[in-house]
Amino acid sequence: MMAPDYRTLPSLWRLYETTPRRLAFGARTVEEWAAWREQLSEQLIELLGGFPSSAQHPPLNPVAIETTETEDYRLEKVAFQSEPDVWTPCYVLTPRRASPPFRPVIALHGHGMGGAAHLIGRIVNDDLAGREAAHIAQHNYDYAAQLARHGFLVFAPEQRGLGERIEARPGTVTMDDGDPIWQKSCRSIAFNAMLLGKTVIGLRVLDVMRTIDYIAQRPEPVVPGLGCLGLSGGGTTALFASALDSRITVAVVSGYLNTFRDSIMAIQHCECNYIPGILKVAEMSDVAGLIAPRPLLVESGTQDPIFPISGSRSAYAEVGRVYELLNAADRLKADVFEGAHRFSGREAFDWLNRWLPASS
Repeated sequence: MMAPDYRTLPSLWRLYETTPRRLAFGARTVEEWAAWREQLSEQLIELLGGFPSSAQHPPLNPVAIETTETEDYRLEKVAFQSEPDVWTPCYVLTPRRASPPFRPVIALHGHGMGGAAHLIGRIVNDDLAGREAAHIAQHNYDYAAQLARHGFLVFAPEQRGLGERIEARPGTVTMDDGDPIWQKSCRSIAFNAMLLGKTVIGLRVLDVMRTIDYIAQRPEPVVPGLGCLGLSGGGTTALFASALDSRITVAVVSGYLNTFRDSIMAIQHCECNYIPGILKVAEMSDVAGLIAPRPLLVESGTQDPIFPISGSRSAYAEVGRVYELLNAADRLKADVFEGAHRFSGREAFDWLNRWLPASS
């Protein structure tokens, strides 16, 4: 007699295999694609917890916190109101080697105590300066500064539960992770949000939407169009925000696109990655397919330990089916590089230059 299997995960993996995704992409005509896109967008918004209408948004009421002049860009730190009494800090990098109208790009950071500050190469804890510098170098993480040096007007908002938005659990002074480099409060936010029908991804996407509102209120003239770029947890938010907000006209998703089965279900991830019920509706490739026919560049490392390259290739092929149906195959590109979980940048700046050109 075989020993009984007391585990739960294998049964959940079998459930994944036998559960049809109700809104998996299967369109054969542009008309079917349009109907699929509308249905999936509506369902995805509901799963993420919904978004307030524009009439329900509070005034942004932006406040200036600091301004620093560097050789390559003017650096501002501002904060604006995303929700009533919920404020989002954001770095704004205005390039010195570009003239208006500027090309705007939202740069989204991933996990770690440095948050958006690491995207400009800033150290936030002098006692950990060496480790922070190594973290930035290892992940090629200062891509907000790199974007500014390439002539883009960059907006780097702080994501909820990370960087300066880390929160202690109610009644405690401890964080979710004992290693200070990886401190975050995603767990506390995620579990409390779920009780209220919300998700961390939905809240972070809302902040991107409000960042876009803030960009529209800025005094600088900008070209038509908007880029969005992020690595890891920033890639997550970039993908979902680009899928749901057509004001983003070109996207770069780094170190994220995969299948939920090969990555989120198979490897230990932060609680902020989970959307209750998503796999009854769609796979990650279907969400990415909502970006089509807008330009999308996907970066994937061959040695990425948390988003395996086999899953990335599988998901990319599925996204390609959407672009092919729309005769937009030239608007989808993969940068598969030899390396681990990091921002490549090998194709990203040329991609943004191509699809977010300077005004003539």
